[in-house]
Amino acid sequence: MGIYSVIDHRAWKVLQNVAADFSSFAAIEGISNNRIKLDGGKLGIVDLQASYRIINKWMGRVYVYTWSWALPDPSLPDDMKITCRYTGTWKSPKTVQFVSKQPSPLLEALNRDEKIQKLCQTVDYEAIELSYSKREGRWQVEMRPNYGDFIWILLPPVRYARRPKQQEITDTMTLINRLTKLITQRSKEV
Repeated sequence: MGIYSVIDHRAWKVLQNVAADFSSFAAIEGISNNRIKLDGGKLGIVDLQASYRIINKWMGRVYVYTWSWALPDPSLPDDMKITCRYTGTWKSPKTVQFVSKQPSPLLEALNRDEKIQKLCQTVDYEAIELSYSKREGRWQVEMRPNYGDFIWILLPPVRYARRPKQQEITDTMTLINRLTKLITQRSKEV
C-alpha cells in the first residue's frame, strides 16, 4: 500500500461528497471504478458521470473534477470536436467562444446562444469539449469546472478541496440541460 492509496481514498471521499451535492438534479445510481454514475434522465442525457482526471506532480497530485455524459445523435456524417475557449484579460471581462476545425450549425448556435454564453461565464470551466463520434453515433461531452478538484502536495504539506456553491450547482445542471436541448434540436434539423 503506497502513499498515493491514502491520498486516492481522501480524493474519492471528496468526489462522492461533491457528486452528492447534485443529487437534487440527478440521483446517484452507482459507484464503481472511481466514477460516480448519476441518473441523467431528467436532463435527457445518457451515462452522466462524475470522476477525477488525475495529474501527477512532483511530490503531489491534482485530481481534476470532471463531468462526462453522452447523447445519441445519428445525424452527422463525420467526427467532430467543439471546444470552449475563454478570451480576455484580467482587466476586461472574459468572453466565451466555441471553436472547431469544421463549421457546423451547432457551432454557430453555441456561439449565438446568450444563455449558454452566460452560464459558461458564471461558472469557471477549465474545459468544455463536445466530441462527436460517427462510429458510435453519439456526442460525448466533457466539462471540467473549477470546483470539486482535490489537490494534495507533500512538501509543503497542502491538501485542498472546494465544493461547489449552490449557484454553481444550479448553473452547471442548467448548462448541461441547455447543451442537451441545443444538440437535440440541431440533430433534428440535419
